[in-house]
Amino acid sequence: MQYFKKFPIFVSIITLLLLAFVAGAVYDATIFFSECKKSEKKLKNARLGFEDAIAQDPSQKSIDSAKANIKQLEERLAFLEKDLTRAHGDIFTPAPAEPYQLVEHLRGKVQSWKRTAIKKGISIASGMDFGYKRYVEPSAEPPVEAAVSPIWKQACVLDYINKKLFDCKTEQSPMAIVSVQREVLQAEGAKKTANNNKKLSRRERMALARQASKNDNKGDNFVIDPNITARKPGSLDTIAFRFTFAGHTDILRRFLNKLKDFDAMLVVRSIDVKPADSNVNDILKRKVDDVELEGLDDIFGTSKKKDNAEQQAPSEEEQKIKTPVVTDNLSEFSVVIEYVEVVKEPEVKKTKNKEQ
Repeated sequence: MQYFKKFPIFVSIITLLLLAFVAGAVYDATIFFSECKKSEKKLKNARLGFEDAIAQDPSQKSIDSAKANIKQLEERLAFLEKDLTRAHGDIFTPAPAEPYQLVEHLRGKVQSWKRTAIKKGISIASGMDFGYKRYVEPSAEPPVEAAVSPIWKQACVLDYINKKLFDCKTEQSPMAIVSVQREVLQAEGAKKTANNNKKLSRRERMALARQASKNDNKGDNFVIDPNITARKPGSLDTIAFRFTFAGHTDILRRFLNKLKDFDAMLVVRSIDVKPADSNVNDILKRKVDDVELEGLDDIFGTSKKKDNAEQQAPSEEEQKIKTPVVTDNLSEFSVVIEYVEVVKEPEVKKTKNKEQ
């Protein structure tokens, strides 16, 4: 007290400094203690997370077991695919090397389909080109080189289904094929920019294919409803067709029975039935000898139509035999079919992953 009376200012300053020091020390201790608690909590959580990760980390035994299961599933998938594609070797043949060769091959297939239909007594609509009019007509341009293999593959599948459809004809039942439509492939969309020497991205090819499908959705081509397709990008790829034909119900029944042989992965996605209209009746009333092979006879140097014209006109009795008489109710069937393929990981990618 005596110092305070003697040196009041000095003692006051010292006292204030001591109080400030104590307050600072208490504040620092409080902050340090709080941060220490937070750090301990974080450390504890990190330790618990690490222990959980260690507990969940598969052992070598678990990894080997998982690899064995994957191998077993791959073998099972390969077996099922082989069992469901027994006719694969009969369906597909080597694709032509050049676009112009593809055009000639397609013309030959369309010619063969028409002649087979005629031989079996099936009436076909005028101008029928089985979905390939843009390539088989006399002034048609060949597709781009990138589309040759996909188009030929599609044509091979169509040839296989057509054989099943043609085999459904019987002598007792009239039958007419109104239309056969196919999907426009993505590779065909590159045709518009083929002369630009530009490598198209996948998105650009898809956009061009959608535009081509939109433009050609009538007549030879169609776009399958996304609600009914089995196509799953990265898992399943499909080749879709729509067959419209007319006759009695037994024709549809035989066609569906032939498709369920499971010698190829053909899946029926939709069936529409309606009464046959006058257009169908007109097709059925066409004599078999009157079915044109439009444009193709000149291309292949044949003159079947001319030869028939030069032959003696058939008698009235023969004409009655060749001309189907529609005396009962007929139906028109529209069947959408997809050929399904499993999308597998490329072997190159698998090898690259193993090296990594």
